[in-house]
Amino acid sequence: MKRKLEADFIRRHLDGESVAKYEHMLDRRADGAEKLKTGMIGHLSALNDGVIAIFITVMMLEIPYPTSERTYWGFLWSILVFLVSFFIIADFWYDNKTIFQSVREADHMVVVTNFLFLAALALIPTTTRWIMNAPNRYSAVNFGAVYALTALLQQLLYYAAVRKRFARHVRLFLLLMLSRVGGLLALNAALIALGCFYPKWAILLYIVLPLVSFFRAER
Repeated sequence: MKRKLEADFIRRHLDGESVAKYEHMLDRRADGAEKLKTGMIGHLSALNDGVIAIFITVMMLEIPYPTSERTYWGFLWSILVFLVSFFIIADFWYDNKTIFQSVREADHMVVVTNFLFLAALALIPTTTRWIMNAPNRYSAVNFGAVYALTALLQQLLYYAAVRKRFARHVRLFLLLMLSRVGGLLALNAALIALGCFYPKWAILLYIVLPLVSFFRAER
């Protein structure tokens, strides 16, 4: 609306040559915006690879090396925590790559949603280490909340990325999205509720399910 008023004002108060230059500038701006959207997919994919690589590197550097025979079992436990966090993040990374491979451009909504997804994903290593070192109701519920938030933001990223492709079938697309998000929220709500009463079982499922999701042949 603001740009339309600006264009109307310029066309009324400038001569024909100036208006032509202004319209040429608008065309170049539009071309630049389209090129940015097209190139943004590659930039976001590369950014996610780098950020996730940093997550994994920091997780690995936090593994304490054994200083004696007594601390050796703590060293092995830290490696187990690292592997669990690694494959949970790998599962999210794989799905994220699948989303970006299915689209050709990324607008502002995709960029914002992707950064929100990365912010939530950054909490996964910390909460994973928490539930592994202190398996109780509080850690299980908090891990469940972070995991559910990350998974939900990834679904919103999927919606933002492919929504224009289904512009002619908005109702069907929204029904499919509601089905996916509803199932996701229902599963996580059940696991969080389980964590309130049986935290060890909830923690086990939160660890096993992403691993199964990552290693299964058909995703």
